[in-house]
Amino acid sequence: MSYKIKLKNTKDKTAILDDKGYKAVKGDKHLSKISFLDNLRSHSSGYPIFQRCITTKKGPVYETIYLHRWLADKFIKKPKSNRKLFLRFKNGNVMDCSLVNLEFVTMSELRRSNNSTTNSSGYRGVTKEKKRFRANLYHKGVNYNLGFFKTGEDAAKAYNKKSRELFGETNSLNKVKAPAKPKAKKIK
Repeated sequence: MSYKIKLKNTKDKTAILDDKGYKAVKGDKHLSKISFLDNLRSHSSGYPIFQRCITTKKGPVYETIYLHRWLADKFIKKPKSNRKLFLRFKNGNVMDCSLVNLEFVTMSELRRSNNSTTNSSGYRGVTKEKKRFRANLYHKGVNYNLGFFKTGEDAAKAYNKKSRELFGETNSLNKVKAPAKPKAKKIK
């Protein structure tokens, strides 16, 4: 069973909890005392969050509880790793805090599940050097220099091929556009 929790600062967003997570939140004495579910709101980064300011003699103290982080720390087993671990939403929906949707991953795994790129070629793993395009991919500290190509699309295809070899089908594969056809010149 799923539970949709309305968020305090938005009309159209709801946090999603599965039965186990919902019962854990409802059964937690501290969360019940602070009316956690009634005071969830959408953080500027999109996550369901609880925040409050507590006035003390030393000044204000802020309590911040991210719903997904609280659930993951309680229920999701962290894999052994000598690297820092991050929490990933498997389906990409940061409002879906169902336990099956949460997992701990390394930064490289987190980036691999992301399908956006910010480089000037428009393709992940592709850079433009003069009039050619270079395809590169890194995995476990190894640089795979895939070569130079005439078009960004060809370089992106080479990147995708090597990426599938190493990681399988992931969200980080390039969506290769058909190369632009040269415009026909009018003859007078």
